[in-house]
Amino acid sequence: MRKIRSLSVVLSILAVIVLLAQLNFVSAERIEVFLGGYPIAIEMLSDGPIVNSITENYAANGEIKPGDVIKSINGNPVSSRADINALLSRKDISVPLEISVLRYNSSVTVELMPEKDICSDKLKLGFGTKEGISGVGTMTCVAADGKFYALGHAIADAESTSRFVCRSGEIYKCEISGIERPASGRAGKLIGRAVDCGNPIGDIAENSPCGLRGEGCTTHGSAVEVLPRGEVKPGKAQVLTTVRGKPEYYDIEIVKACRQSAPTEKGMVIHVTDEQLIETAGGILQGMSGSP
Repeated sequence: MRKIRSLSVVLSILAVIVLLAQLNFVSAERIEVFLGGYPIAIEMLSDGPIVNSITENYAANGEIKPGDVIKSINGNPVSSRADINALLSRKDISVPLEISVLRYNSSVTVELMPEKDICSDKLKLGFGTKEGISGVGTMTCVAADGKFYALGHAIADAESTSRFVCRSGEIYKCEISGIERPASGRAGKLIGRAVDCGNPIGDIAENSPCGLRGEGCTTHGSAVEVLPRGEVKPGKAQVLTTVRGKPEYYDIEIVKACRQSAPTEKGMVIHVTDEQLIETAGGILQGMSGSP
């Protein structure tokens, strides 16, 4: 098979404009950060149970949809599956419940009458929920005060594809155990696992549109200066990322530096020119997002 010699792609790595916005950059001020480029394992709890499956037709007929975040039932706040079970344990439910959900960042109220499970004799709502998500990404940088920035784009919920609203979360050391190379019609990805799960290396404060931000990280190496977005121009550059066990620099070319009116992802178009990266990874992989 013919080897791929180059790859032009709009990356979801953290563009300079994003980082500057996150750090409240002022044009006259020079900011230094400590580069990441290493993988992190991510664990986040949702701000309410997320519907991830419809198990009974009456739930679908009640207009509950996968991806809905359950916020309240009959005016009672819901933050976990335990809250739902506590409400369903009542014996006086004779009219449909008013369920308030967050759907695509909008508040929606649906009515649903629970039914009794034949096996357990308990009331059920006809849908399943989850309370968190996990994954692998790349650390972008850590400031001197331990605040960190990673991924460069929001983590979306798989069921709804909307931004995952994080109640709390942590990041852990991560070990890359393999690579799933891209194939026709399918993106590749880094295969990683959390290391030392009992000891998080940082606390997630927000899953923002521009990526994860948090605090509590330690710094590594030497500080580098952040380039103001107006000085980012097409030309040769390097990306720092981990595909072979440790962070390494790979050659790229900045094809276009996007002029954005507000901080958002995909701030650059780059052309990967490094033969080693192309040979090893076959292109940009899921999990490399955030590589500085």
